[in-house]
Order: sequence, then structure tokens, then C-alpha cells
Amino acid sequence: MLYDFGPRLLRLRKEKNLTQQALVGRAKAIDPNLHLSDSVLGKYENDRAIPRLTEASAIADVLDVSLDYLTSGESYRSLSLKDLNDEQFQLLFDLVTYLRQQNAATSATDEKKKPTAKEAILIARLISEILK
Repeated sequence: MLYDFGPRLLRLRKEKNLTQQALVGRAKAIDPNLHLSDSVLGKYENDRAIPRLTEASAIADVLDVSLDYLTSGESYRSLSLKDLNDEQFQLLFDLVTYLRQQNAATSATDEKKKPTAKEAILIARLISEILK
């Protein structure tokens, strides 16, 4: 069940200073095949209808929120990877994997150490990507 979906959608749309027509237009720019109109969006905002996944996904993209947040209010930190190339995506994936491993292996009382060879390689890749 989508608790408070309508009010959340309405609030997010207004926070972005978008009219219903503007939100629909931007969503259709993402996917021209959407079954979305001003009146349908109004039904979503008033909890009289629930969007299909394709419409909800496009609306979430326009409002710059996760689909989880739009539909259920769950606020997980997320990072959009839309405009990254494959190499940038892989670098971020490698960094996240490494940081998770480090967090699992170390405690808060560990002293700071010199970077390992693996850390140095990741840092060099990051710097190289930034300086492109």
C-alpha cells in the first residue's frame, strides 16, 4: 500500500515549483509513451488513483527522488549514476566496495595508517578521473 503517496507527490511537486502540466511534460520527455496527463496526475495527488510503475518511475526522476521515497517515504541515501560513463561507474563501484570492506574490517579505535597499495591505486584512479 502507498501510504501518503498523494500528499508526498503534491509536496514534492510544489517544492520543485512545478505545475502539474510541467511535471507531466518533463515526465513525458523521459518516456513519451506514458499514460499521464494533468488530470491523471491530479488523481494521484488526491489519492484517487495509483500510478503504474513506469509513470511512478518517470515522476520520481523528474522530482529527483528515489522511487522508494516517492512511493513509501523511505529515505535512503542514494546517488544518481545517470550521466556517468562505464569507467566512472566502475570506479565508484570499486570505491564503495572497498569502503564497505574497510568499515567491516576496522573499528573506531584503529589508528590511521599509510595507504595500502590497493588504496593508493584507487586514490590515483579517482584523481585521474577528476582531472580529465
